[in-house]
Amino acid sequence: MSAAPSWPEPPALIEGVRLRLRRTMPDDAATLFALLDDAEVMRYLDWPRPGSTAEVRVHLQAVDERWARGQEHQYLVMRKADGVALGTIAFRPRGHTADFGYVFGRAHWGQGYGSEAAALLTAWLQRQRVLVRLWATCDAANAASAQVLQKAGLQREALMRKAHVRPNLGGAIRDTLLFAWVHEQENPT
Repeated sequence: MSAAPSWPEPPALIEGVRLRLRRTMPDDAATLFALLDDAEVMRYLDWPRPGSTAEVRVHLQAVDERWARGQEHQYLVMRKADGVALGTIAFRPRGHTADFGYVFGRAHWGQGYGSEAAALLTAWLQRQRVLVRLWATCDAANAASAQVLQKAGLQREALMRKAHVRPNLGGAIRDTLLFAWVHEQENPT
């Protein structure tokens, strides 16, 4: 019986046609805070709206440590043409699975950036031999995010009733959609 493959070190940079995904660094705190300091942007997310650049810096320092341990990999999504930061996307590998999530500044919604960033990241993930299942969730009312996940090649698997707390909606426990891509391996028997 052969050992399961392990996760490779992810690239610090992933490039697409219009976008560049670059590993986040603590110095990105002010840039990221400017994108997240918007109640509408944070509305459906699983974590509370940050209160300061310092708070975002603490988060990015923790992400940097988790990157080194292979637990979480977060990228700043930048437009290639002018280097403007549009949002962030991250994935968390766990054994044969990985989950991912993203957030974009409101000024960049509706332009296909979320779909392109998700497609870039999922394409890299799907090439990894260790990955069998890639999944993501979104609030059941977040139709735009559900569309991004479908465009990235994930299929809707479930409506999970009362599954996630949304702190930016007053701590309401809300229904969540589960999307996934599964590598259909041939049965060796």
